[in-house]
Amino acid sequence: MSNLLHACLYNVEPESLAQLTKHISGLNFVRLSAEVSSPEQLADVLNSEDISLVFFHLDPDSRSVVSIIEQVSTRFPELALIALSHQTGPEAILPPMRAGCDQFVCEPIDPEDLSNAVARVASRRLASETKSRCICVIGSSGGAGATTIACNLALEIGNVTERDCALVDLDLQFGDVALNFDCEPKYSIFDMAESGSALDKTVLDSTMHQLTCNVSLLSRPDKIEQCEPVTAGLIHEMLERMADVFENVVVDVPTQFDARSIAAIAQADLVIVVSQLLVPSVRNAKRLYDSLGRLGVPDDRIEFVVNRGDGRSGRLGVKDLEETVHKEVLAIVPNDFEFVARSIDVGRPIAALDRNSPVRSAIRQIARKIVGTTQGSDQGDDVVSQGFLGRLFSK
Repeated sequence: MSNLLHACLYNVEPESLAQLTKHISGLNFVRLSAEVSSPEQLADVLNSEDISLVFFHLDPDSRSVVSIIEQVSTRFPELALIALSHQTGPEAILPPMRAGCDQFVCEPIDPEDLSNAVARVASRRLASETKSRCICVIGSSGGAGATTIACNLALEIGNVTERDCALVDLDLQFGDVALNFDCEPKYSIFDMAESGSALDKTVLDSTMHQLTCNVSLLSRPDKIEQCEPVTAGLIHEMLERMADVFENVVVDVPTQFDARSIAAIAQADLVIVVSQLLVPSVRNAKRLYDSLGRLGVPDDRIEFVVNRGDGRSGRLGVKDLEETVHKEVLAIVPNDFEFVARSIDVGRPIAALDRNSPVRSAIRQIARKIVGTTQGSDQGDDVVSQGFLGRLFSK
């Protein structure tokens, strides 16, 4: 994941400057480093400063600005470019996009639209420089089992690496990550949004719920109406700060695309799509795959996991999914519905109930593939068998 995005604003309309700088400066994950009003000033900034993102205000003369965009995109292909304009017709949007802009944001600016646009170009253009790894897990349909896999994957990654793995519940309205661990965190992502403090290790430590199984959990808000303060900008900055603290971050992403989900996916080093071998789930897996590509997620950062893949859930097989998405699956998690349902109902990870479960073994293998080891330590298994239920989640 990247650090703060250093941005430059190109604008020749003085009366728009105050509003533009206000909106750009309001993005938690962007630092506005320069404001310029001529091609010469822009060239000086791009040649002398470490700029990764340029906002081009097209008004009042979009044609001349589009010409500059074309030159910048050719000379600095690594830059992310976003166009801003009061004009919203196709004749206003298409030229800057063809000239090299990644996104177009209409005025008056909606902060969510702007955050969304920046999150998209960040995933497409900006290189990852940290050793931290962000894994987003998303189901191709409701009930695909993505949350169960995300929770147990975080635990297995923590076990394999013997380091705390962060686990984030982004289903802000109906997420049940905490219930999978039978815990009631004192604080949630809502408290992080409302803290009013700059996000740092201290804020993370005080907000996240530390479990005794190498998992540090950030839960969804306690009340549905507390979702509003959690913005895409907060999620972007939160995941960046987590990269400074945790070697691995697992994010349970809801099965819907909004600015918040996209902000998380923009930070992902790996997106795991969980699908069942049912026609609706497989079809949605393809739609989701295509959408991720349009968002700029590289193909090698998308993997598919088949859940309940024993061939008895429907008339489709693993080959049908692979042929539909034109990609081999990363793993197949076998079907043991009653056992997994009991694990969820009692709020205990699969490893706590049966360390030899085939479902647990499959998820553990996914964890090993992700962290780049084929062996991994099994020392944590002794913890599972010796009083694991009694003290796993004491904090």
